[in-house]
Amino acid sequence: MNLFEGLVAAVFFVVAVLLTAYIGYLATDLTKLKYIFEATRHAGCRTALNTSGPIVVSSCVHFYFNGSFVVKIYNITTGYPYAS
Repeated sequence: MNLFEGLVAAVFFVVAVLLTAYIGYLATDLTKLKYIFEATRHAGCRTALNTSGPIVVSSCVHFYFNGSFVVKIYNITTGYPYAS
């Protein structure tokens, strides 16, 4: 095996490692986006008062009359599911 073949093999190995890491990053990001999509799809305004988390997935606007018109806006938030 000459020096050129060894260099090509090393370059291919580095490219394979980088592509594997990048595909893992994309899979993790896709999982997070899928979680946010599902949380948004199943969000309900009746649970808006007791939600907590760093990601706003939906907003609810409540209108009611209590001697005057009152408008309250609630953010439905969630967090990423982390395994412990």
